[in-house]
Amino acid sequence: MKRLLSHHKIVRLARGCIEFGGWDHTNKALTPIKLAELLTMPGNPGLAWTMDSLAAAAEAGMLDGDQYIAQLFASNEDVRAFRLILRDAGGEKWLTDRHFTALRKLGCAELDAVTYASIASFFDPAE
Repeated sequence: MKRLLSHHKIVRLARGCIEFGGWDHTNKALTPIKLAELLTMPGNPGLAWTMDSLAAAAEAGMLDGDQYIAQLFASNEDVRAFRLILRDAGGEKWLTDRHFTALRKLGCAELDAVTYASIASFFDPAE
């Protein structure tokens, strides 16, 4: 029963986040995330939602190694907000295997993909 409740909680969370963009599991589509807006919600899952959306899109083969930032974020403001989240995660919060694998598919060097803070430079927007 606990597992079922956890699933419902996750589904409810995803339904709340999808209005800001991200990976839509139903339609198998990625919409650029309006992360700055999502971050205004109390208790928002900004880091997890963004990285899970990235991972799902990478697993589906829908990300371009040269365009993934534009595919993932709605604006440069959203990219900057994400980089701040990554830096704030600190050096002790390690990448999950799923997130690590997604970043490797996009060309992130294994050496650079250890902690969330260490991948911030991988999200430098082309300006």
